[in-house]
Amino acid sequence: MKDKSCSSHWEVLPCVGLGKLTFLTSRLQVTAFDDILGKITSEHNPADLKNHVWDTYELLKDFITEAEMKEIMEAIEAANADDPRGVILIQHRMATGLTLEYEDDQLTEICADDRAKQLHFNQIPIFSTSPLSLVKKMAAELKENPIVKDDELVFPKNNIFLFSFLRKDMTEGNPKNRTMMWRVKPRILGTDLSDYSPFKII
Repeated sequence: MKDKSCSSHWEVLPCVGLGKLTFLTSRLQVTAFDDILGKITSEHNPADLKNHVWDTYELLKDFITEAEMKEIMEAIEAANADDPRGVILIQHRMATGLTLEYEDDQLTEICADDRAKQLHFNQIPIFSTSPLSLVKKMAAELKENPIVKDDELVFPKNNIFLFSFLRKDMTEGNPKNRTMMWRVKPRILGTDLSDYSPFKII
């Protein structure tokens, strides 16, 4: 675990994990990779959002009416009611740009931004390769054409989500907003992938 520069630790493995860190690993077992993944800077459970909102309301109640607060809380409750997942914990590691999501204490999702400088797919750097070249190479390796909607491009069979890389018209998104997310199973929440358009690139 001490060789932080070893690129094998930063290899994106679709539906499998990141390098030697595999999906469905327990949160406790993931700590064995802290030297590589970086220090945990924060953790939260989205279900606790109501408590945070109430705390914020106490600070801003001169600017937010009780009626507006009620609408916000109802929206949060509705979102939680529609979430079929188990207990979710989201873990941020700011220095390396990684966010790990756990369901029932098992790793199910990894998200990275451009601070993850070593992140690569089959030796193709994710954040320093031109988006068009990256997507073409990924499509060829995965043997899958992605789908696209607005700024999000998805390889649905491989549960890979690229944000702000390429749009439908082949223009690039804002590099400051780029993130890559990959999961062990299809995304449940978020925009329905049936609303996305084919992005034929291979």
